[in-house]
Amino acid sequence: MKQISLVALSLALLNHAEAVRFLGRVNPATRQLTWPGTGVSFTFTGSSASIGLDAVTGTWILIRSVIPEDLSAVANDLVIIGDNSVLLTVDGVSTVIPNVNGTSIKLPAGLKKGKHTVELQKRSEGFYGSITIGKVTTDGKIEADKIPNRKIQFIGDSITVGYGIGGVFPCSNTAVLEDNPKTYAALAAKSLKADYDVIAWSGIGLVRNTAYGSTPGDPTMVNRYTQYGANDPENSYTFPKSDNPNAIVIALGTNDFSNNNNREPLNGTEFASATVSFIRSVQKHYPKAQFFLLQSPMISDGYPAGENQWTTQKNAFESAITQLNSSKVHFIGWAPQGSEVTCDYHPTAATNAAQAPVVASAIAKVLGW
Repeated sequence: MKQISLVALSLALLNHAEAVRFLGRVNPATRQLTWPGTGVSFTFTGSSASIGLDAVTGTWILIRSVIPEDLSAVANDLVIIGDNSVLLTVDGVSTVIPNVNGTSIKLPAGLKKGKHTVELQKRSEGFYGSITIGKVTTDGKIEADKIPNRKIQFIGDSITVGYGIGGVFPCSNTAVLEDNPKTYAALAAKSLKADYDVIAWSGIGLVRNTAYGSTPGDPTMVNRYTQYGANDPENSYTFPKSDNPNAIVIALGTNDFSNNNNREPLNGTEFASATVSFIRSVQKHYPKAQFFLLQSPMISDGYPAGENQWTTQKNAFESAITQLNSSKVHFIGWAPQGSEVTCDYHPTAATNAAQAPVVASAIAKVLGW
């Protein structure tokens, strides 16, 4: 009897592990949520549940210009600037948790005994911190989670992250103000009933990163795309067979074209060439995927004067499509945003909401969804 009980327990644990599903690019070995939009999803029958947290890390900065040999001396000069903001959705009702801490996240009290669906998603990006998921427990039974048969991957910068969406201009971005579930990406995927993952980092580019604060050694998306977690080493992602997106949306260029009067304007031909090279590298892993090149609403033809950045990016994307000579690469336009902006001139929730159906329609038309 004792041996049978152990076997039954092992099977129960196996089924439990399969039933709790990770959202986005998450390494099952580390269980770390780093990329925006990553999380866990599960269905259970009962009246209460809890998501264990094995670790929660934030981003620290050192406010001292000279670092002494004895590093313990800088302890008082370390300031944490990162939090992990998440969205907890139970049976379609969402609650924002602005700063995750403690050892678990418990579902709201008062749930009726019955079947419930749960999603926990990271609102903020990997720069601000990570969350390591522990054991999911319930007073009832965890059941098989429904897995959509559609999947979209979004590769982008701060726009795709959801930078500053919760802010009111003028404002400084924080983890709390980032809101990936309100981005065009999340909204488009939701409307298409598709799973999605986001590989995005604020300030990142394809040829070069932002002109505001980046250094030449910072990784571009060419490098960061190969990372399993947002802060993992390059080439750590294994591209498992289970990760097989139907559509891949590339929304890069905002930072490539950014200019703080400290560098030469980006050459459109160079950007087109980099786009071609990047798509070809991704196609090696996902040969059946349809690719969509999404324009940036943060650049325009009016600033900087004479550069015609919006048109240059559009022409570069169209040139890349021509060079690839493929029926699997498409262009999606996004008009320059208006005067309503959030932190550091980023798109508002309304701007994202308006673009989401445009992206969804383009994907649906090509894939027959």
